[in-house]
Order: sequence, then structure tokens, then C-alpha cells
Amino acid sequence: MKKLILSIIFSLSTLWAFSQVTFSPVTFTAEDEVTITLDVTGTPLAGIDDIYIWTFSNDGVGGGKDGLVNGQWGNSSDAAKFTKIATNKFTFKFTGTTLFGQSPAELINFGFLAKTKDGSKQTPDYKPYKFDPLVFVPTQFRVFPAKLDQTDMATVYFHQDLATEQSLQRLFDVKVTIVFYDAAGNEFARRVDMIAKKETDKLYAYSFIPDRLVTIPSGTVLSKFSYQFTGNLKDANGGNTATSGPVVEVAYLTFN
Repeated sequence: MKKLILSIIFSLSTLWAFSQVTFSPVTFTAEDEVTITLDVTGTPLAGIDDIYIWTFSNDGVGGGKDGLVNGQWGNSSDAAKFTKIATNKFTFKFTGTTLFGQSPAELINFGFLAKTKDGSKQTPDYKPYKFDPLVFVPTQFRVFPAKLDQTDMATVYFHQDLATEQSLQRLFDVKVTIVFYDAAGNEFARRVDMIAKKETDKLYAYSFIPDRLVTIPSGTVLSKFSYQFTGNLKDANGGNTATSGPVVEVAYLTFN
């Protein structure tokens, strides 16, 4: 009976803790903007006007990071401050990839707590909250992940079965050209005619990490990259004729 009572008490306290937290939208991926609404009634932060979030990713599953906005435990950053909307009620907006500086593929779940700026008072941990997996709609050209920064591995895809031009439908010896642009939008570096991997009969891909593909001096910020699939067609005489698809640009996220 004692164990049953303790179990009931623990369950009720857990339900109370989670009832203090709501999300908008209710479900979300690592690329969605999310608003946390937190009620600190009954916690050590009740009655305090200025509170700050402390976040962490991948609780209990490995590969986690502290939130980039956390600051120091004894001195939270201004970017981590909640917005007060009513007595004991606060909100905080975030996007998973931006908050943790991790790609969608790296983010499984996250947790957080609220605290005073100096860390002298805090709530319990609220965790774990899962990120929904990304669902993509295949298109002729696409990049994964859809949002990334210059440290992430990117994979560019050419779905030949979705090509709208006959020349691209018949393309073979498929290669790809990658061009990087600096913070001012000027071309920074280029790699051409890299062999695309044939994942299936009609799907080509190429994966890369920028600083392993080209030399990037320390402190250099890349604003975007472009990719273009190229290859050959057979002409009327059976010879090869070079042709290419469109140039597709992808902007990098930036973290302040």
C-alpha cells in the first residue's frame, strides 16, 4: 500500500509539472518556430518578474548540447529571458535548429528549466519533449536538411524521375558543381564536376561538409551555397553532348 501511495503521489506531481508547460504548435519539428508557455505557480519562481530559460537537447539519448542562448549558470544571457504575459505566466519562442546549433537529423528531444538570472532559484527540469521527424515532399531538386549552417553536412539530391525537361530525364554521367558565397554574397570558392552518387535508378545525391570540401579561413562566414547537376546526353550521332540543370541556391542559417 505504501508503494502504491508513493506511486500515485509521483504520478500526480509529474502530471502537475507537465501541466505547467504548453506548446504552440502542439507538435513540431526541429525546424518549426515554437512558443513555450510556462506557469511557474507553485515553484520557487512564483512571484518573480524576470526569469530565464536553460535548455538542453537529446536528454538521455546522447549527442546533446546546451542551448546557445543559455549564457552562464550564474549569469543568464538576455536572449534566454522569458516574456511575462500574466502573473506567474511566461512565454519563450525558439526554433530547435537555431536554439541548439544542431541539424534536424541530430535533434531527437529537448528539455528545459526556468531560473533566475543568477541561478539562485529554479524550477524542476521539464523533459523530454520530442521533435517530430521531418517529412519531405520529393521534388526534382532538394537539399537535406532543409535548414542548415555552414558546419553541417548537406546532401543535395536530383530526383531524375521528377524532372520536367526531357534533357534532364535522359541525363547520364551525372556530376554536381558546388559554389560557396561569403557574407557579402560574393563567390568565395567553387568545386566542379564532382561525381554524384547514384542512390537508386533515378535518384542522384552528393554529400559534403563545407570546410572539408574547400579551405575556409577561421572567422569566415558563408551566407549561402549553390548547386547544379550536370551530365551528358547522346546526340543524333551517338556522341555525348554536355547539358546541365538549373542553379539552386541554399541560404545558411546564422547564429548570433
